[in-house]
Amino acid sequence: MDTTPIKILVVEDSEPQRLAITRYIESAEIPTEVIPAADVREALAVTADNVPDVAFIDQYLPDKKGIDLIRAMKKCGDDTYFILMTAFGTEEVTREAILQNVDDFINKGEEKALLAAIDFALDRYQKHREKQKIEEALRKAHDELERRVEERTVDLSEANARLEGEITERKRAERELEQSFEKLRRILDETADALASALEMRDPYTSGHQRRVAQLACAIAREMDLSEEQTSGIRLAALLHDIGKIHVPAEVLSKPGRLNETEFSLIKTHPQVGYEILKSIEFPWPIADIVLQHHEQLDGSGYPQGLSGEDVSLEGRILSVADIVEAMSSHRPYRPARGIDKALEEISKSRGALYDPKVVDACLRVFTEKGFKFE
Repeated sequence: MDTTPIKILVVEDSEPQRLAITRYIESAEIPTEVIPAADVREALAVTADNVPDVAFIDQYLPDKKGIDLIRAMKKCGDDTYFILMTAFGTEEVTREAILQNVDDFINKGEEKALLAAIDFALDRYQKHREKQKIEEALRKAHDELERRVEERTVDLSEANARLEGEITERKRAERELEQSFEKLRRILDETADALASALEMRDPYTSGHQRRVAQLACAIAREMDLSEEQTSGIRLAALLHDIGKIHVPAEVLSKPGRLNETEFSLIKTHPQVGYEILKSIEFPWPIADIVLQHHEQLDGSGYPQGLSGEDVSLEGRILSVADIVEAMSSHRPYRPARGIDKALEEISKSRGALYDPKVVDACLRVFTEKGFKFE
């Protein structure tokens, strides 16, 4: 087990809050090293030769804004996981956080959200370390195999004698690489589940939504005879499709009444935010693009890009139908559940206008002919 402590920068001008965050971090079961700072100047000084793995940064500091500190630190490298904290979440602050690709954005007045963000940041960095170790092991195995091949400069008779052993060694290396790849796949799935769980902590009213959308989207994909590889990509995109809502204030997500124009505009940023979070991750599938398109509609009336027809990927069209069916059939703070029948009636009514006819037909079949039910 890696016992190297995770270096965590805590920039907070309020000493009681700084100490409270520090105590919670130090109580974690994994080794940590907290680097405290009261303002931007002090933070830049203490991190000049000691780049943190994770940084909790207050937006409103005595000398500059927290977003200015993040911008300055990103110029020196982009490996730090940044969490911007504020007690006064505004649309302007949210926009700045999105533009700077901040990894998380929380209201520090919400203790549960703060604790969840700390837990998620530590868990995310642990998994990041595990992935790096696997990649390093794969690299070493590859380099070692190449080195051994290059050393095979013996004469033909000796080479023939060793050929069988070399083939055996290659097969063993291939088996190890395949096992490592499967482990990476498992870590990828676990990371997606962790991200979905983190969002559910902030929006408990949609608990399980992303997993149920993934179940339906996969059923539709198989009904349309898509390959298992393509179906796996759709499943992962569905698990992550609402991850952009992590930048939407919790009080907006759980508001029981109708959203006003400003609140709805914040909600509508979540596909773009999700794309910004995911675009730099090298998935085996175009996950970021699928997430970006899951609210686009066939007639161009969707968001955020107003795409229409074939400009929306097939995966995006499948995810759009699965998302609306699950959302309509489930309870929300602002309305009761409408049920599966109403949801299927809605997509049938908008078949060919808002939703892809082939996707709608496949969705109807999995319910009416295949007996699909949400787990």
